[in-house]
Amino acid sequence: MVEVKNAYRGYAFLVASFLLFTAIVIVGLFHLEERGTLYFALLGGTSALFTFALFSYALSVYSFLKEEYAKKKSLWTFLFDFLADLRLAIFIMVVLAIFSMLGSTYVQQNQPIEFYLDRFGADVGYWLWRLWITDVFRSWYYIGLIVLLAINLIACSYKRLPRVWVQTFTKERFQRLDENMERHLKAISIEVNPSKEKVARFLGKLGFRVFMEEEGGKTYFYGEKGRYARLGVYVVHIGLLVIMAGGLIDAIWGIRGTVIIPEGSRSDTLFIPAKEKAIKLPFQIELEEFRIVSYEEEFQRKGKTKETPFKDAIASFESDIRIIQDGKAVSEGMTAVNSPFDFGTYRIFQATYGLTGDAGRAKIAIFDKKLAPQDPQKAFVGEVELKAGKVSEFKNMLLAIDRSTLNIEDEQKGFEGELKPALVIKVLMDGKAYDVPVVYSPELTVFAQSVIPQLAEFPYVFFLVDFEPQFFSGLQVSRQPGTPIIWLGSILVVGGMILAFYTVHRKVWARLEGNTLKVAFWSHKFKEEFKNSFLKSLEELRHENPSHGKEPNTS
Repeated sequence: MVEVKNAYRGYAFLVASFLLFTAIVIVGLFHLEERGTLYFALLGGTSALFTFALFSYALSVYSFLKEEYAKKKSLWTFLFDFLADLRLAIFIMVVLAIFSMLGSTYVQQNQPIEFYLDRFGADVGYWLWRLWITDVFRSWYYIGLIVLLAINLIACSYKRLPRVWVQTFTKERFQRLDENMERHLKAISIEVNPSKEKVARFLGKLGFRVFMEEEGGKTYFYGEKGRYARLGVYVVHIGLLVIMAGGLIDAIWGIRGTVIIPEGSRSDTLFIPAKEKAIKLPFQIELEEFRIVSYEEEFQRKGKTKETPFKDAIASFESDIRIIQDGKAVSEGMTAVNSPFDFGTYRIFQATYGLTGDAGRAKIAIFDKKLAPQDPQKAFVGEVELKAGKVSEFKNMLLAIDRSTLNIEDEQKGFEGELKPALVIKVLMDGKAYDVPVVYSPELTVFAQSVIPQLAEFPYVFFLVDFEPQFFSGLQVSRQPGTPIIWLGSILVVGGMILAFYTVHRKVWARLEGNTLKVAFWSHKFKEEFKNSFLKSLEELRHENPSHGKEPNTS
């Protein structure tokens, strides 16, 4: 027993030194811009402390386990006891918690290696990548720790469940209150009117299921309630195992990647940055329209009017999408920030956006070329709106945006929001195709259209009235087949906790002999509270009788 306590004491020192060392490493990697002499002194000190704790604990455990193995002389028993050890479970959960914290808080997951090299520097970024910290939840060691924790949980349950099962659900729990049990359970005695029916009704009124047996002028009672409460912790264990199974299914067969789609286009290529590979989805995602929503627009949608200096700031961005399968649209909807779109087992998130460098929408005014110099008003034929990737019809013409640029003078400035667009409109009219240039400046437009020989016989002049650049939408697509299993496990965990914490297993043994009733009771939890309430109920039973007898002995 002393050796076991010493082993536990060394274990606490090991865990504490490990957590301290890990904290110093995390602070240095992710919180300090410069690491000076003081930091490296702390790192060296905590490293030495952890190393000392590890070796000293390993030596004490080795000697302890050597003696235990010699006692049991069975490799299976020895390994089983090791896997069922609570200390193993605590250490696994501590390590899992650290890796989970790194993956969810400090290191953004599933990005290209260039992202980590740029953010953390060449050395740290490279090792984060090599050690799978950049995709920690799918790493071999994280999965291995989950499996080891599941084995530990199964071993713990298997080791403890048989004894609980015998005490709670087998016939062995039906024990008589004989002299040995009376001394062991410290039974009390009261004088009652000799009526076994009254005793049975009394126990039943308190919620006990009563079993009764008569022998040799004595009547034995056994009552119990809430026995399923003893299974609550095992239901929680099963729920945790189900959650782990769902997590493993997600880690092994789940996918998470990015689909980049320009407005008016569709794609089925999912790029997985962490693995630097692309896979094909079983459907295509078509981006019908992308929108940037300001705070002012968001307030207007909600029917509110609110003056704010940030009214033009971006509140959200959203995409109208369609799911195309076998050439047909099978689903459509919107995905926005914090509002994913679900399709089957896939979930589509709005992740990012940007400019493609092309036109997204353009409104064109059309004038008759012959009438325009004399009377522009009479020359006006109408307006037509063109969208990227779409064909528009106007009178006897089919029109589409063929090529475009955001800034004809400086393409880079176009990506920065300084728009001076130029487009080439593909026009099909009377069986002939024309490429009609349209520039942000009307003068440049007239000049460009006048110098192209192929447009000499084209009867119209086009002018740019309105223009919007084309955006691309970066959609994060994930498939997590283990999610329903995780939900089932969560329900089991909650149900098990309710069973364990809100119900109590209690037992009562009684022996009626003449006018004397011997009673013993037991409660799995809240023992003192149950004792007080049960003694109070016994007082009420005693006072129901014409002969009170002696006071209950509660010692």
